[in-house]
Amino acid sequence: MQTERMSGLLGLVRGIVTGLGRRAAWRVTVLGVLLALVVGDAEGQAARRRGDRNKLTRIELDEAGSAMVTAQDAVRLLRPQWLRPPVGDVASSNVFGGAGGGATEVVLYVDGIRQPDLEVLRMVPAGKLVELRYLDQNRGVQMYGPGHEFGVIEVTTVDKRP
Repeated sequence: MQTERMSGLLGLVRGIVTGLGRRAAWRVTVLGVLLALVVGDAEGQAARRRGDRNKLTRIELDEAGSAMVTAQDAVRLLRPQWLRPPVGDVASSNVFGGAGGGATEVVLYVDGIRQPDLEVLRMVPAGKLVELRYLDQNRGVQMYGPGHEFGVIEVTTVDKRP
């Protein structure tokens, strides 16, 4: 797709410069190629930022706009799969206010501190979010031990102190 855009842009530039002299046409063509590379790189960077489904960064939150007031809004809108139970678990189909609790839901850490439940996400303003990370069952247990079999959501805010 990027190659198609570049060739289309080059064709447009060639059409514009046909009335110009050779030197001017060459300069405009070079500028067109540089512009295409810059636009292509910007698209590539945006795709890379959105490419990690286990991480939600400040950049992506800003790109999503003002529809998010809390961290819960951010997760529900941008990474709803983090809130679904692992395949095969029917005890908890909705981790917010649904059946189950405690050991049947994702464990939440805000600035490195374990929280009692996912409802705490409602109290974290979206404007204070720096990054959210999701650790699946395997990574959750590896990093935090037993009791994290349904995964972990790590929230980092601007309030975290090094």
